[in-house]
Amino acid sequence: MDYKPTYTKAEVDELTNWFTTHTYDNELDMGNGLYIGDMSKTVPAMLHIAQIKYDNRAFSGQIQVLFRMRDELIKQNKVTGEK
Repeated sequence: MDYKPTYTKAEVDELTNWFTTHTYDNELDMGNGLYIGDMSKTVPAMLHIAQIKYDNRAFSGQIQVLFRMRDELIKQNKVTGEK
């Protein structure tokens, strides 16, 4: 998903649903210096913020990173199944 200044509740709910219904590797190197070493802690914390701040422009970059994380997991074949 392209960057947006704000996101809808439906978009964030869809993203949250994807992360909670799929299993994926615990590490993700997204390139450009963005490496997540513990997805099991990072994703829930970021989703929590996304759920309560989705319409706040100050948090749009963080939400965009979640969409990029999902896309990279899929691209790198690091999604191991559905829960």
